[in-house]
Amino acid sequence: MKNRKKNRNIPDHIILNILNQAASAESDVLDHYEGYIREVATEPVYSKDGNRTGYYYDEDLAQELRLALSQALPALRETLIKNHLEKRPVIVVLGHLTD
Repeated sequence: MKNRKKNRNIPDHIILNILNQAASAESDVLDHYEGYIREVATEPVYSKDGNRTGYYYDEDLAQELRLALSQALPALRETLIKNHLEKRPVIVVLGHLTD
């Protein structure tokens, strides 16, 4: 069985862009997670007899995920800075973006 788990950690240079409030930070994060967003927003379509006939890409869901990710960036930046100032190790783990 093929291992489908991919490395979804944000690269260091993007974390630095978030911390430095670089103009490209949001687009860098969205670009990094675009494959994951596309995967989550794609659902199989089945016929009445239960055979998979194709896939449906839910653009609304994809947009909601992008929006939630974008809105989470300021809080992530604040948490990273706070942890750094308190001399605590900074560990970044992004899990499910939806409830």
